[in-house]
Amino acid sequence: MNVLRNIVICSCIMLFGSCCGQTKEKAFLTQYEFEDFSQFKSASIYVRGADSEKNPIILVDAPYLIRDTSRVGCYRVILGKKNNQVINAHWTLLRSGCVDADTIKLQKLAQSFRQYKIPRLDVDEKGNVFVFLKDVETLALVRFANEEELQKRSKEMEWINIKHNWYKPR
Repeated sequence: MNVLRNIVICSCIMLFGSCCGQTKEKAFLTQYEFEDFSQFKSASIYVRGADSEKNPIILVDAPYLIRDTSRVGCYRVILGKKNNQVINAHWTLLRSGCVDADTIKLQKLAQSFRQYKIPRLDVDEKGNVFVFLKDVETLALVRFANEEELQKRSKEMEWINIKHNWYKPR
């Protein structure tokens, strides 16, 4: 009797977990299906925790905004959890001297990213959009820039079409 009850409970938990993932996908697509992510082109932005006041720490990797990428790492931005204003910003790795970069645009990218309420967003140089809903390592959704990109990426991985040009890994 206990074994059957445990099996039913485990099945319900697995089903609920699966539904939650699909709900996040649907909610994201409902709101951002046709979103223009071009401001994030060639950038990777992700949440890296929070400070002691629970303000989110965002790391922005956007090499096109940095003139000399050999000397720096990602740009670290702490945003106010309520007003989304920049509290603190600095480079995660600085070898020497100052950095010739557009830090204002890096901060604005971090602020814009926060509207999506996701842990990570990558947009490559072709315009393919990679959305991470669960954590910074688990790819959830991809919007390919065009059919050629889909075909090229299909050689690496199988994709399930979710809605229009949005896919998820099989």
